[in-house]
Amino acid sequence: MELRIPAPDADLLAERLTDGLPDAEFAIPGQIVADIGQLRPRRQNVDGSISLFIEALTIAE
Repeated sequence: MELRIPAPDADLLAERLTDGLPDAEFAIPGQIVADIGQLRPRRQNVDGSISLFIEALTIAE
């Protein structure tokens, strides 16, 4: 998925969202998150926003 974080605090919010992401635990009914991480480096957009590209491998329970 692609998440676009608006300015002015995009850097701070992107860091908070991705810090420890691979070790995070998720509660998604009927799903197990087997793996999650950034698909590619975040992108700084011309409007000051940041795009994060996150990929998750989920398994149905």
